[in-house]
Amino acid sequence: MFIDTHAHIHQHAPEETGDIVDRAIAASVGAILTAGTTVEDSQKAIDMAVQFENVFAGVGVHPTDLERSITATDLSKLSHLAASPQVVVMSEIGIDHQEKSPNKEWQAESFHAQINIARKHKLPIVFHIREYQDDYDARSARDDAISILKETNAGELGGTAHYFQGKWAFAKELLDLGFNISFAKTLTHKIDLVETAINTPEDRILLETDAYPQTFKKNRAKWTEPKDISFVAEKLAALRGTTVEAIQKTTTSNALDMLGKRASIVETVLKSTSRS
Repeated sequence: MFIDTHAHIHQHAPEETGDIVDRAIAASVGAILTAGTTVEDSQKAIDMAVQFENVFAGVGVHPTDLERSITATDLSKLSHLAASPQVVVMSEIGIDHQEKSPNKEWQAESFHAQINIARKHKLPIVFHIREYQDDYDARSARDDAISILKETNAGELGGTAHYFQGKWAFAKELLDLGFNISFAKTLTHKIDLVETAINTPEDRILLETDAYPQTFKKNRAKWTEPKDISFVAEKLAALRGTTVEAIQKTTTSNALDMLGKRASIVETVLKSTSRS
C-alpha cells in the first residue's frame, strides 16, 4: 500500500475525517502522516493518530505560523509531544520567505531548535522550503535552509524535502545532504519538476498530498485528499518508465526506511490493512 508522507487531515472538520481515512484506504493508501503546524495543532495531529490506526503524527511549528520568536516553553511542549508513541516525524518545520512571511531570524531559530528536538527523539525531519524572490532580498530561503541543515548535521536524522517544487540542482543539493525528495500533485503539471522526477535515485523518492482543507475551492469534491496519491504515482511512473505498482513498492519502502525505529508500527498497520 502507499504511504502519504505529508498531509494535514486533522485540520479538516471532525465529522469528515473518518470518511477521508476510509477513502484513502480504498485507494490503497494504508498510512497517512498528518503534520502539526503549531504546538496546539501538533496535539490535534496526535489526537487524530490515537483515533485512527492508519494515521500517524508529525509535530512542529510551521515557519509561517510563527507569531514571535519561538520560546523555551514552546520547545519544551514540542519535545514532550515528540515523545508520544503516535509521532513518527518532526513536521512541519522549515523556512519560508514568501512576501508576508514572519521574521527570518525567528524562522531560522525555530528551524534550528526543532531539528535539535528531532535529534533528541531520533525523529526524521520533514521540512518546508519556499521563497519569494525580489530585488532586495540577497539571501533566499534555500540558502538559509541549506545552511541550517549543514550546521546541524540534520542529514544524520534522515527526512525529506516535502512538496518539492525546485529544480534538479536544488534537489541534488538536498540529496547530497542525505534527504529524500517528496513529490505531490504539482508533479502532474509543473514542468520544472520533470528533470528531478527522472533523476532522483529510486531509493530516495517519496509521495505525499499535503492534504489540508482547501476552502478556496468551492467544490468540496475537488479538495486534495490522501486518496489522490495515485495521481502522483501515475505521473511519476510515466516519467520514469515504470509501473504504478513499482512506484508504490519503492516509495513505501523508502518511507519506512526514513522512519527508522518508528517504521515497525507503520509497517504493522500497512500489513493489517492490506489483508483486510
